[in-house]
Amino acid sequence: MVEPVEDKEEENFFCGPPEKSHAKLVFVSTSGGSLWNLQAIQSMCRIEQEQIRSHISFGALCQRSAANECCPSWSLGNYLAVLSNRSSCLDTTQADADRTLALLRFCAPYYHRGVLVPACVGSGQGKPPYCAQVPTKCTRSSAVYQLLHYLLDRDFLSPQTADYQVPSLKFGLLFLPIIKTASMLDIYLDGLVDPIKVSDNYTSISGMDLGLKPRLLKYYLAEDTMYPLMALVTIFFGMSLYLRSLFITFMALLGVLGSLMVAFFLYHVAFRMTYFPFVNLAALLLLSGVCVNHTLIFFDLWRLSRSQVPSGGLAHRVGRTMHHFGYLLLVSGLTTGAAYYGSYLSRLPTVRCFALFTGTAVLVHTGLTLVWLPACAVIQERYLARGCVPRAPGQRGVSDPWRLLLALHRKIRGLRRIIAILSRLLFQRLLPCGVIKFRYIWICWFAALAAGGAYIGGVSPRLQLPILLPLGGQVFRSSHPFERFDAEYRQQFLFEDLLPNEGGNLPVVLVWGVLPVDTSDPLDPRTNSSVVSDPDFSASSPEAQEWLLTLCHGARNQSFFGPQPEGWPTLCFVEALQQWMESPSCSRLGADICCGQSDFPWAPQLYLHCLKMMALEQSPDGTRDLGLRFDAHGNLAALVLQFQTNFQYSLEYGPVHHFYTEISRWLTTEMGKAPPGLGKGWFTSTLELYSLQHSLSTEPAVVLGLALALAFATLLLGTWNVPLSLFSVAAVAGTVLLTVGLLVLLEWQLNTAESLFLAASVGLSVDLTINYCISYHLCPHPDRLSRVAFSLRQTSRATAMATAALFASGVLMLPSTVLLYRKLGIIIMMVKFVGCGFASFFFQSLCCFFGPEKNCGQILWPCAHLPWDAGTEEPDEEKGRPGGPGSCSEHYELQPLARRRSPSFDTSTATSKLSHRPSILSEDLQLHDGSCCHRHAQAPASPRDLLLDHQAVFSQCPALQTSSPYKQAGSNPQTWIRQDPQGQKAEPLQALPEAPIHLPKSKVEEFPDGLCSSGSTLDGLSVSDDTCASDPSAHVPDSVGTSPEGQNNTGHPVLERGQLNGKRDTLWLALKETIYDPTLPNSHHSSLSWKGRGGPGDISPVVLPNSQPDLPDVWLRRPSTYTSGYSS
Repeated sequence: MVEPVEDKEEENFFCGPPEKSHAKLVFVSTSGGSLWNLQAIQSMCRIEQEQIRSHISFGALCQRSAANECCPSWSLGNYLAVLSNRSSCLDTTQADADRTLALLRFCAPYYHRGVLVPACVGSGQGKPPYCAQVPTKCTRSSAVYQLLHYLLDRDFLSPQTADYQVPSLKFGLLFLPIIKTASMLDIYLDGLVDPIKVSDNYTSISGMDLGLKPRLLKYYLAEDTMYPLMALVTIFFGMSLYLRSLFITFMALLGVLGSLMVAFFLYHVAFRMTYFPFVNLAALLLLSGVCVNHTLIFFDLWRLSRSQVPSGGLAHRVGRTMHHFGYLLLVSGLTTGAAYYGSYLSRLPTVRCFALFTGTAVLVHTGLTLVWLPACAVIQERYLARGCVPRAPGQRGVSDPWRLLLALHRKIRGLRRIIAILSRLLFQRLLPCGVIKFRYIWICWFAALAAGGAYIGGVSPRLQLPILLPLGGQVFRSSHPFERFDAEYRQQFLFEDLLPNEGGNLPVVLVWGVLPVDTSDPLDPRTNSSVVSDPDFSASSPEAQEWLLTLCHGARNQSFFGPQPEGWPTLCFVEALQQWMESPSCSRLGADICCGQSDFPWAPQLYLHCLKMMALEQSPDGTRDLGLRFDAHGNLAALVLQFQTNFQYSLEYGPVHHFYTEISRWLTTEMGKAPPGLGKGWFTSTLELYSLQHSLSTEPAVVLGLALALAFATLLLGTWNVPLSLFSVAAVAGTVLLTVGLLVLLEWQLNTAESLFLAASVGLSVDLTINYCISYHLCPHPDRLSRVAFSLRQTSRATAMATAALFASGVLMLPSTVLLYRKLGIIIMMVKFVGCGFASFFFQSLCCFFGPEKNCGQILWPCAHLPWDAGTEEPDEEKGRPGGPGSCSEHYELQPLARRRSPSFDTSTATSKLSHRPSILSEDLQLHDGSCCHRHAQAPASPRDLLLDHQAVFSQCPALQTSSPYKQAGSNPQTWIRQDPQGQKAEPLQALPEAPIHLPKSKVEEFPDGLCSSGSTLDGLSVSDDTCASDPSAHVPDSVGTSPEGQNNTGHPVLERGQLNGKRDTLWLALKETIYDPTLPNSHHSSLSWKGRGGPGDISPVVLPNSQPDLPDVWLRRPSTYTSGYSS
């Protein structure tokens, strides 16, 4: 049998015992079995040799022996070789492993009883008495102790598993002869970063502690920048697909970058901020999401203005678009910025800096977008937009590549047409119908989700607080070897346990003479605070001496007072001074007035002199701290007294919080009895982690509450409508609560980054809800169901596209190694997806039940008129003026309808209760003042003209039109009849250029159908709460299309219903009396907005019954009902 070598030979093999400062590797079995077998032991040696010792940098970093050779690693194989007298671990046999296992099994009980310690190892003299209990073969070599203490996991041969016939070794630790340092980065990147290189058929490296976390974090922050860039590209690629314009996409990206540059300038120059945390760069992705939402909404409204007024100029279209979009942008931008600014309330410097920078960037982008997007749209429309001219069918000489391109173009156009049809079906029909019909289910479902998220996030299991400081916390994904060592493997080895003399008990440090004032920059954690002295401090008076002695005796009687280690600072220095003055050691420095003084309390001068003498005698070299602090003049400047408690140090928040409250309560009571010079004392302890945990446990709820309050205040200032503001904030709050609950289920810890992202969740989700809120607010319909359907049809497609782009960008960030990037991607995905659901279903369902109708919940200002309560009365001066509105009849003009078919012509119908024939709703009937109300170009606009121009902007409830009874074909040009106010002869004017009636389908489909439809197309939804389509019995045959496929064989287009056929170029209707009486019981309307209108100033629609039984009626609205829906 091979006997264990002596400890001297072992020390010659190893370079001393392993230490915590050495780099460490954790090995596990590839098959999941035990590591205590010859193949696994030799596998660990081979991996170390191939991947670490063979590296070119290892020789320069390794710890060297007396022979100037790199020391061997402290590995299981090397210890096996030492105990078996082998030259290397590769020479060991299975018999050596079995003998060593038997030796460890024999000695393990003595180790776990605490008698097998380094002091008992070896054959020297002066061992502690308890070492006699340990057999000699366990202490002959330190290898047995080091194997059990350092290399083998705590469950191997533990008291609970000592009786196992075949013990299982799950984890094995290997100490490299290299001090943990950033210089190991090359070794890690070349040999340890690839999982394939650090594993074989027997073992693999699953955990590492190389001291590389800070250095590797900087490396991966730069290396993984590709993932945020890919996310950014995805966001703007989705925008380009939706807009089909690279120019607009590029200009939007420039707007985001420009906003960030301006915000960075204000951050450093205006706000004088010097600390710029890396997490501030997340504002690039967050601001891109805001930009996508605003850009898509703007260009949807821009296309809508083009479809409504095709002959209008660019200035007119910009005015119409900005009348709606400017309002939405200001409310959305200010609310989002205020939500980000709400995070400034946090005490964490990183969160406050992020809030300041991101909120400023959002506000700057809001102001820039007001002028940037309209200018880009005008440039795009005037200089870059080109129509596609198809090649004639009979043209020859087309090359094969060109044919392939044309075929590909046709395929793409067909696919685009299919997507447009599906999009129209989803967002214009199914979504409004589904929200309105199932609103009961949506409210209950999303309310339950929000309540469940609140319970999970705030009650049980709730968000877990961090157990490590940020510098030692998790910075990589959980599967990274560095993170696995800290989270899983560190506590598996007994040497990592905290010893009692290493701070196992929490100390209490009492301080007088220094005020607890932080003079550092609260927004820059890199700055240090300076000491602020207490000018009232005095500890030499007789009252102060008596109180300090009483404090000492009172602390000893407390239940938290623990045993005091010898040589530590003491709280009872006054008692120690008494004992020293009466002891013989007082005279070691010579005869002094302090020796033999028993009169207590002493005079102040004698007291200070004796304190100095005791300090010199007991600690001449300054190694013992008595807690006395003297200034340069020899005066007592401060007291720093310390004592140990019996509270055990814990990484959990609860025990440390109990310790803090217990000591605070006791010290507050004692300070109330202190003399004037000692009344400003305070205490501290090992509370760095507790301080972070306390901030994170209380601040997120306050910060989120403040952000929601600011969002509500901003929405209320923007809409002046209380219910809409409350519903919007409720949807945002539900989004945040559900997000927190999902993050808890993902096992997130509430650290600094998580707190920052939670604070940003309000700003991330509020813009989606604002899209629907403003659209609902601006809808001219007074009834809630029509407004809900209108807002969904108008903004749901852009909202869904923005959500999809942000969700895809978050998915692309998941493969990142850096945890910050991964969590940013997760929070973007989650908040946008959940926020879109709450905005589209929960908010809209709330509006279906409790949404404001007419001016309900509206904060009205003097002289403010809402679109549904505006009267028809004219000012007195206009009524009496010749040619004014009071002196001429109202005129309506039916323009040709063959330019393009309105989507509402086919999708929205209502049944006329007057003649029981279908009436068709469309926006193609244009409203004008009568001929007597026309004004010359040179004359200034009258107030009524200005009012009508203002009301006509972005109105979604235009007049109603139907097909003309004249069905003969004709192609005479349209003329406009201009009549002089004095009744002179009218002269025909050539009509403004109109779009040709044979536009290709691609051009027709360029406009979003949901936005081109008028608000009146939703009147069918207002008839009943249980229907979202008009009466099937009121079906109207589809119009003949105007695309090239719809032309006849002669090439002439087939005219649609409603086109003027040449027999009448312009139809003027002089409305002098109300033909349709809305008060009749049988004359119900298809829109709730027409109910209850009668009497003087009646603004109900005018219905002209059609003489043909198979044709619809003509429904016309008064000018006073033709408003834009603005409540200002």
